[in-house]
Amino acid sequence: MALTSFTVADTIRILVATDNHVGYNERDAIRGDDSSRTFNEIMSLATEQDVDMVLLAGDLFHDNKPSRKSLYEVMKSLRKNCLGDKPCELEMLSDGSEIFSGSVRLITFVRWKSTLLT
Repeated sequence: MALTSFTVADTIRILVATDNHVGYNERDAIRGDDSSRTFNEIMSLATEQDVDMVLLAGDLFHDNKPSRKSLYEVMKSLRKNCLGDKPCELEMLSDGSEIFSGSVRLITFVRWKSTLLT
């Protein structure tokens, strides 16, 4: 199949963001909200560009125990930009337990959460 014969339906649009570090310097009076605003901007761009998937690599939070404010800002942005009527048309076709051998509990949790949202 030649590359020119692909259609929009054949394309998966993925936005990749890395090392957001939400909560970095959040006690600073001037730059305190920079990381959460940047994360929200990334998620808003994903919505505006109508991407199929957002891949967040690296550290989402700056601390391993993020503050309530950081958690709240991330959840608020995810709810605003990810929950909606757009159907999820991506499906993992391989066996997740083979690919993510150490993360089987996480995959089960994500599957359980995604059934609650649909």
